[in-house]
Amino acid sequence: MNLKEIAIEQLRVLGYDGLVDPGVCSCCLDDLMPCDEPGIDCEAGYKVACDYDCKEEHGGWHIQVEKPG
Repeated sequence: MNLKEIAIEQLRVLGYDGLVDPGVCSCCLDDLMPCDEPGIDCEAGYKVACDYDCKEEHGGWHIQVEKPG
């Protein structure tokens, strides 16, 4: 098992949807670490719908550290 596979498995087990480096980037489990290098500042997070300010830029979703609702 490589680092990416371990990360995906553990994030799923713990109930997270992906990773986020706040203010920089985010990725979901189905396309985790598309940059091919996990950032030291990446944190586990939850997928949430974007508000009107970022829908076009992020495809309608983003990852945030805080659990929604």
